[in-house]
Amino acid sequence: MSGDWRFARRPFWVFSHVFAISVVALFVALGFWQLDRLDVRQERNELIESRTAETIVLAGRPEGGPDGAELDYQAVEATVRFVDADFVRVGNRSQGGAAGEHVVAVVELDDGSELAVNRGFVPSNAAIELQPVPDGPVRVRGWLRATVERGFIGATDDGRGTVLPRLDTERVAARLGRPLPTVWLQLAPAPDDAAGEAGSPAGLTSFPDPVPLPPLDEGPHRGYAVQWFIFATLGSAFYAALLWRQSTGDRAVVAAPTIESLPAGDR
Repeated sequence: MSGDWRFARRPFWVFSHVFAISVVALFVALGFWQLDRLDVRQERNELIESRTAETIVLAGRPEGGPDGAELDYQAVEATVRFVDADFVRVGNRSQGGAAGEHVVAVVELDDGSELAVNRGFVPSNAAIELQPVPDGPVRVRGWLRATVERGFIGATDDGRGTVLPRLDTERVAARLGRPLPTVWLQLAPAPDDAAGEAGSPAGLTSFPDPVPLPPLDEGPHRGYAVQWFIFATLGSAFYAALLWRQSTGDRAVVAAPTIESLPAGDR
């Protein structure tokens, strides 16, 4: 049996329709946004797997294009000499559940060019003495990473001080006073059985703690997408049920008694 839907044209209910449709559309959009983030995560995982499958020897200045994306995550080995072992820090970092900073050094390659190097993580609010670096050449391994530029939302670097909001090689070069490539080197953790031979140089077994690559998993994005789509479905069903109840409730009108319907004694 159909209901009486004339109520749905009243101003209050028109506003209610717009609000409900907007909320459901938002839930659906958030679901597709999570699916887009899943695609980005999967593409990044494939990129990491392909570029870490083979290690190249870095003898001179790496050229990664204007933003370094062409060499992002490329596994490399190089012989370097530390020019400054603790040139700047990158603030507001976390690792292993602790808050802290990344220590950024400047090294010289075989051809005399310089490169920014993320030596690793040091926790905040602790008396940390960095392990010294070798005086001469040392063999290191790690991954080239693209410069990190400020996005639409992010802290602004005022060009002063030794703490950066992100590892932007242009900002490091401005403080250094010399040009740097658009990629930087992220030192790899040294294997337990070969510390000092590959990865962090000998003597860098404590702090800074090398930063590992991101895990090659899909993260929570698929589950979040399913949740948003469920919310959209439940919201639509709930609002449809509310409208149906309202339409049938408007028809429940009690008929007024007539003289013919009254008992004989009450006439």
